[in-house]
Amino acid sequence: MIRRLRWWLIAIAVMCVLPLFVPMSITRLLVMAAYLAIFAMSWDMMSGYTGYVSFGHPFLIGVAAYVSAFLSHQEGFQPPHIVLPLYITIPLGVAAAVGGGMLFFLPSMRVRGPYFSLVSLAFMEILHRLIIAIRPEYTGGDRGLPALPAVVTGAVPNYYLALGLMFAVAIGLWFVTRSDVGYVLKTIRMDEDVVEASGISTYKFKRFAFILSAATAGLGGVFYTHYLQSLGPRWAFSATFLLDIIIAAVIGGMGTITGPIFGGYFLTFILEYLRPYLFGQWRLFAYALAAIFIVIYRPKGFYGIAQDVRGWFQRRRIRGEV
Repeated sequence: MIRRLRWWLIAIAVMCVLPLFVPMSITRLLVMAAYLAIFAMSWDMMSGYTGYVSFGHPFLIGVAAYVSAFLSHQEGFQPPHIVLPLYITIPLGVAAAVGGGMLFFLPSMRVRGPYFSLVSLAFMEILHRLIIAIRPEYTGGDRGLPALPAVVTGAVPNYYLALGLMFAVAIGLWFVTRSDVGYVLKTIRMDEDVVEASGISTYKFKRFAFILSAATAGLGGVFYTHYLQSLGPRWAFSATFLLDIIIAAVIGGMGTITGPIFGGYFLTFILEYLRPYLFGQWRLFAYALAAIFIVIYRPKGFYGIAQDVRGWFQRRRIRGEV
């Protein structure tokens, strides 16, 4: 574990000096990639480790984002309300994501397979419709909430904020997954009935994984919203946003935590550089096809490819020493 922590420190050092060598446009892309990596890691914590595939992850992100945005929104808002500072609204947003997840998702965790996925998707769609139709003077309706306050301003400060959040989330989740809890979650993914038969309450471990996943999604959601300084249901609850999160985790490597980081960065940049050549749904089709290809031929994603390359070099070195 100490050796692996050394690699984390090297990655942090490299990423910290990166803005000194890349143009501002790339720095902004790196900010977007860091937030996508946070969302992908939060999805992986639940779906990658327990095998309960969630299609409603934007529900958690949206709850946190809307709570923080509503409480901090102040420009042209009707009716008037008390505006709170961000150091209060951000924790409240994260707490709302955890509370909303416990209220709606935890009862559905007693069902398995596609039933859980369908229930999670249903809750996301319900929240989407409620925000548009119910009291739009509070939620902004289909227009959303513009002119939100920013945590920091400028591309470089936002880069370091996003980077710090991403590495804090990554290292925290990495320690959890390397603990006994992580091994139990992996066993639940492989065979939940065997874990139940051994006397372990799988519901408690799934609940812990989901709460941790919800808190991570909420944390990323509030900071990402205030980075964009606007919030609308079209991006928060769109199918494209959901696919971005899932595909980033899948092509990076499910059940690894570090894999979704690579997936988030790869997907962000490949989408940007495909923009001049593929438009609209064709771009979505292209990277969905790439994800399917990776799932079929490299189920462990980029993480598995990196492990294969590492094993190849180790075998070469051993043969050389012999």
